[in-house]
Amino acid sequence: MLQLSVIAPCYNEENNIRQLAERLLMLFEKHSISGEVVLINDASTDRTQEIGDMLVAQYSNVHCIRHDRNQGIAGGWMTGVEAAKGQLVCFIDADLQNPPEEVWRLYREMQWSLADMIQGTRSSIGRMRDSRYFLSRTLNVILNLLFGMKAVDNKSGFVIAHREVLQDILASHARYHYYQTFIRVAAEAKGYSVKEVETLFQERKVGKSFIKKFPLMLIAKVIGDCMRAFFEFRMGSQRHDVLQQFLASHTPVRKPSIYRGWRKLWYELYFLTMPLHAWVITRRAKFYHQLLCSSQYLSSKDMRELQEVKLRRLIRDAYRHVPYYRQMMENLGLGPKDIASLDDLRKLPMLSKKQLRENLYFDLFSATHNKKEMIRICTSGSTGEPLVTYAERRQLEMRWASTLRAYEWTGWKFGDRQVRLWHQTIGMSFLQVVREKTDAWFMNRLFIPAYEIREDNIEDFLRKIRRHRPVLMDGYAESFNFLAHYSQQAQKSGIRPKAIMSSAQVMPDHVRAKIQNTFSTEVFDKYGSREFSGIAYECEAHDGHHVIAESYIVEVLVDNRPAKPGEIGEIVITDLNNFSVPLIRYRIGDLATVMEDRPCACGRGMPKLGRIEGRAQAIILGANGAWVPGTFFSHYFKEYEFALRQYQIVQTSRDSLTVKIIKNESFSADVEQEILSGLRKFLGETMDITMEFVESIPMVKTGKRTSVVSMVDYDFQDVSGTP
Repeated sequence: MLQLSVIAPCYNEENNIRQLAERLLMLFEKHSISGEVVLINDASTDRTQEIGDMLVAQYSNVHCIRHDRNQGIAGGWMTGVEAAKGQLVCFIDADLQNPPEEVWRLYREMQWSLADMIQGTRSSIGRMRDSRYFLSRTLNVILNLLFGMKAVDNKSGFVIAHREVLQDILASHARYHYYQTFIRVAAEAKGYSVKEVETLFQERKVGKSFIKKFPLMLIAKVIGDCMRAFFEFRMGSQRHDVLQQFLASHTPVRKPSIYRGWRKLWYELYFLTMPLHAWVITRRAKFYHQLLCSSQYLSSKDMRELQEVKLRRLIRDAYRHVPYYRQMMENLGLGPKDIASLDDLRKLPMLSKKQLRENLYFDLFSATHNKKEMIRICTSGSTGEPLVTYAERRQLEMRWASTLRAYEWTGWKFGDRQVRLWHQTIGMSFLQVVREKTDAWFMNRLFIPAYEIREDNIEDFLRKIRRHRPVLMDGYAESFNFLAHYSQQAQKSGIRPKAIMSSAQVMPDHVRAKIQNTFSTEVFDKYGSREFSGIAYECEAHDGHHVIAESYIVEVLVDNRPAKPGEIGEIVITDLNNFSVPLIRYRIGDLATVMEDRPCACGRGMPKLGRIEGRAQAIILGANGAWVPGTFFSHYFKEYEFALRQYQIVQTSRDSLTVKIIKNESFSADVEQEILSGLRKFLGETMDITMEFVESIPMVKTGKRTSVVSMVDYDFQDVSGTP
């Protein structure tokens, strides 16, 4: 691939293009740049094409493309970007007002700077101050006011950036007369950083400008363009997304179903009122959901291409703005250009939880992060080792949209009744609790607190579920197992959901069969984590877990090579949506079996994972009769990550357990008493709890540390809990 493509739209520039091309070629030679000149003849009526053809015949790295009709500067840019072969692309006018030699200034700054785009600002040195100058300065002021910017020369089209960046910037959803005016506006609206560099700007020597001295018609068109741009980039800037642009040029193999009638009205009302019941995400989640409903039917080839497009953007952003990745890549002699495909990803080392913990503040924070759009994620995961990371709003909205789409895979539709066996409000503020409950009302969702199910209240919970008549139930696999066994013993259920979505623990085949038979339903498995939420889900074909490929690249590795079909390997995840704290090749600590690469009967093009290994957790039996799933302790101890590095729960008898703790320096006697008091609240005041401080917690045979171990000699299927 060439280093640089310089693109010059030309309209009746017969007297300028030879000098432009030859001066650029001299620049390439002088600075040892492998480059090309791409001339776009925008339906000229003079000898522009003839001279362009002569240059093409004379120089192998000069190209001339003809438009049959005039498409304007922005149209010329788009044609040029599509044809360009350089890693970097520079736009320049053909009229020589931007001296070709100044391309070196932009190119050099692009090598040094961490910005995504370099924009040449027109210097006042030698610049004619006629009516066009004052019109340009006035427009610059208007653009800065409209879009909240402080640009020196907002509308300058003398820019350089990576090819894919400019493709993204040029993608617009409105029709403009002069889209080139908004190149800086579009760049910043789409999240790109821009650095200005002062460059010479000379008076045109030959030819005529299309801007007249008093261009009343042009001014009217620009005003109209400003109104369009305001709604697109200021009011609706959140609608710009790589996935959206990818779908514009890649047609899914199947059209998604859409809601109609009362479901559509309820769907729209839900998002219209979202500020009342969503405490992090915004209405943009609806936009992502609609995109995901289409993208799920991309072919496997197109889905891989989408992942690579998003990967390149993530790597480029991480290299430029995240110190940890920049230093790591420079130490390896790598640059963004070296990570262009999914296979190239293995050139980068994996990110461990220890490295995440040690580098979070601030080496893993992007220099462009926005704290107002980030939330703190606390997790101990299934390994019992507390961990903190951060997610950004865009990532959370994609998570939500992916979850909604996965619900629909089960046959559930928006507006259907739902039951969730989960924790509803642990760790939430009062306002968050209010919003969570309001959201549950809109979603027709009944919460059953999984951590409070006991022998003396289980029938009450089952009665609530019967009354609610859910179409979908989702929650912990352990909890569904417990409910199914109780219902079998009681010889009654009365619960007939269309589907159950289980998560958090591995569900053995015999347990799945028992749940399906007891509730006359279909079980769908979900694989997820606190760091990423839902990572992979079963579809109606039940042939493995579809990876949410629009959001994640999931590798299953053995010795840093892809595991073979049928082989168990370590799961390593790259989050394609979190640019604030990127997790690239993150070792989540789970194992999975690799499946054969075959199409799924459902028609979705996402890659699949086989069985998730090493995530089964014990249930702890409380002295009060409560059956507490191991995931409870993950949520409980996440609030104490400041005081302890790792924990493990070991139940040694019906009424006693040991809490093994690896302390941090912040651990104190008060923290110890607070932990013990909280545990007895859930497990019973008579529970004998011993706190044991240790230096290390050994791994189990699966290669993971397990946070919950039960040594009580009793059959879990015996809900009486009698040893």
